[in-house]
Parts: sequence; structure tokens; C-alpha cells
Amino acid sequence: MKRQISKSNYSLVSSELDHFESSGLITGEQKTGILESYEVKGGLNFIRVVVTIGALLVGLGILSFIASNWDGIGHLVKLLIIFGVFGGVNVAGYMVSENNPKTGRSFIYLGTLVYGAGIFLIGQMYNFGGEFPTAFLLWSLGVLPMAFLLKDQYLMLFANVLFMVYLFGSYDRGFPYAGWAGVPVVYLAYNYFGKSRLLLFFANLTALTFVFEITIRYEVEGLYVALLFFVIGLVMYVVKHTLEPDIFRIQGNILFGVTGVILTIPDIWDIVVSAQSTRLVSILFALAFVALLFFLIRKGSIISLIFVCITIFRYYTDTVAFLPKSLFFIVGGLLLLGFGFYFERMIKTKGGTLA
Repeated sequence: MKRQISKSNYSLVSSELDHFESSGLITGEQKTGILESYEVKGGLNFIRVVVTIGALLVGLGILSFIASNWDGIGHLVKLLIIFGVFGGVNVAGYMVSENNPKTGRSFIYLGTLVYGAGIFLIGQMYNFGGEFPTAFLLWSLGVLPMAFLLKDQYLMLFANVLFMVYLFGSYDRGFPYAGWAGVPVVYLAYNYFGKSRLLLFFANLTALTFVFEITIRYEVEGLYVALLFFVIGLVMYVVKHTLEPDIFRIQGNILFGVTGVILTIPDIWDIVVSAQSTRLVSILFALAFVALLFFLIRKGSIISLIFVCITIFRYYTDTVAFLPKSLFFIVGGLLLLGFGFYFERMIKTKGGTLA
């Protein structure tokens, strides 16, 4: 199976191989063999973007027309319109796909929107009960087979986003049991769709959302939720593996950064220490947290620098009545200038990259 890389990376590999060939390190046949082991991933295409936007506008126009005349239309006619539009755009998509694949795919995208609108409209027509997030779950389940059938990562991404909406919407409406099956599916999709980094990024978000829903289900205290996600973020950042480590490092850095800032708030510690000690505990945690961030900054983490600034600003808001704004901006500016100087030197001396 060929390894998929972006067009820019393919050009870089090709130019490097040209240099190796001219230097006599490899032969022309070897260069050709290496290049044939790669396949350029299809990125965003201008024509696809145009026809997709066009299909979406047409779909919104149809749905807007139906909605504006909804009360004056009988139930049978409503059903015929919903199923007729849904079937029509999908048939049109398959019919034109052979000669105009991008236009055909845009009709299929439109069909997924009509399918979702149909779920809500039919529920409204017949006063179906059920929880609001369930509609998004059904929508996601309808898009999922189409995504796998067409091997379309954008449809899979859309199904993933719909599933995340279902998870988020379930936080106060009962436990989202479908998460036990849905989370493994979004990770399987990463392999099925050519190890798409974008799908892996959203798969991680989905898994984290489901973990958060579990903590809500069992009424875990806010402090322990924040500590749990702080640890998860550290694990994602530190543990070495071969499954797109850059994605895990970035998401882990953001996760423990956000929860770390939350844990600097004194009130969150009041369930484990007395009210008089919460500020001391939060300051001790903040010192350890900032020390960790500085350690990561030395390794070139721009994200950690951002969270240092956020932490400083958080403490500034606590002391805004006592600390002059001018002093805050001067200190903050000097810190940023110092970090900029440090990063520039690091890049020049070590040839490093910033994460």
C-alpha cells in the first residue's frame, strides 16, 4: 500500500532525491522506485469547493421554501417532498459522478443535509418525543454508512462532528450509551480512511468528550474532573508512540494547559482543604504548573508559552485593583520579548522547530 503524503511533502521528497541522484548516492531507478511508493493526498480542490457551496445554497433554499410554507402543506405532501428531495439529490449524485465526480459528490453532501433536516421535520410533523441529541445520533448513523461506502473522509468527519454534538447535548439528558460503540468506530475510521490526521484529531476529541460525559454521569467533583483531564493531557504529551505523535502532543499540551489554568483557581480546591488554605494550595499548584510550562518552553513549545501568558493574565484579573495596568503590560511585554529572543537563538543554534 502506498504511503499518502501532501503535495508539498511529495515535492520536498522529490527534490531531495534529485539531489541524491546528482550526487551519485542513488541511481535513477532507485529514485523512481522510492517516488512510486508515495501517493499524493487529494487536498481541497477549487472546483469541489465551488460546487459544494453551490449545492449547500440550493439545499438551504429548498429547505427555506419548505419551512416558510410548512403549515399549509399536508402531511402526505410533506413526506413526499422530504423523501423526493432526498432520493432525487442522491440519484443525481450517482448519475453525474462518473463524468463529473466533484459535482456528483456535492449532490451527495446535499443529500446528507436533507436527511438530517428530514429527521427534524418528521419529528415535528408527528410530535415524536425523544431527546434532542437523539436526532443528531440518528443523523450521524445515517451519514456513517455513506462515508464508508464512498471512502469520503469529509463525510466521516461530518458524522464525527454530529456524534460529538450528540455527546455534548446529552450532558444533562441521561448517559449517551452509544458512545461505547461510537468511540471505537471513529478510531477505526482513522485506519480505514488512509490514516487521516484530521480524523484522528477529531477521534481524540470525541473520546475526551465521552470521558467527560462519564464523569458527569457519576457526578465526579469538578476538582477531580480537572485533575483527571490534566493527567490525561500529560500522558498524551509525554507517552511516546508511533500513532501520529504530533497530534497527541498538541492536543495533550492544550488539554493540560486549559485544565492547569482552571486548577489555579482557589475555589476549586475547597472540597479537599479548608477555605483558608485554598489560595495557598492553588498558588503552590500554579508555581509547579508554570515551572512545567517553562520546562516545555525550553524544548520549543509555543503552546506552553501561550498558557504562561494566560496564567499571568488570570492572576492579573485577581489583583487588578492593586496592580497598575501599566506595570502589568510592561512585565508581560518584557516576558514576551525575552521568550522571542530565546526562541530565535534556539532556532539559529540548534535548527529546532517549535511545537
